[in-house]
Amino acid sequence: MRVIVAGVGYRNLRDHSVGVAVVDRLEARAWPADVVVEDLSYNPIAVVQRLEDEPAARRFERAVVVAAVERGRGPGTVTAYCWDGVLPGDDEIQRAVTEAVTGVIALDNTLIVTRHFGALPDEVIVVEVEPAVHEFGETFSDAVAAVFDSVCELVAGLATAAGAAAQLPRAPLGGPVSAGLRVR
Repeated sequence: MRVIVAGVGYRNLRDHSVGVAVVDRLEARAWPADVVVEDLSYNPIAVVQRLEDEPAARRFERAVVVAAVERGRGPGTVTAYCWDGVLPGDDEIQRAVTEAVTGVIALDNTLIVTRHFGALPDEVIVVEVEPAVHEFGETFSDAVAAVFDSVCELVAGLATAAGAAAQLPRAPLGGPVSAGLRVR
């Protein structure tokens, strides 16, 4: 199974850099030939093009995407789920595409745009980290720093484990309300 591990976020934005930092750490590991680790923190339309550039026989079958997302959970909460792939209504898709072409980089936006244009594999595993701070800087808050190593291991395991998606709840963007993998 061909897998892409993707971080989404902004560099130098403290907790909101966690997706990029996970990818930076995991890129240094030795991976099987069928696992690609990549920073996809750029225009979601360009992400669509990047994924579509893969030859048909080499398209990814699983994506493991990690990012910081404010969902109102406790800071440092980690939630992992298999995205059900359900897209929002047309108005929300149009908003996501508009934001994509204006440079917005966010997990939900990236997933909505890439799914809408058919570039994502059917199996998309999402790992969300609840940020504590949203400000410029290179260091994580204490809450995110405390879970960073665990997030890296979780993402690595989800990338390589057969049947990883079956072990997680299937949920819409934002994850399950009261289920999911929480690390703290």
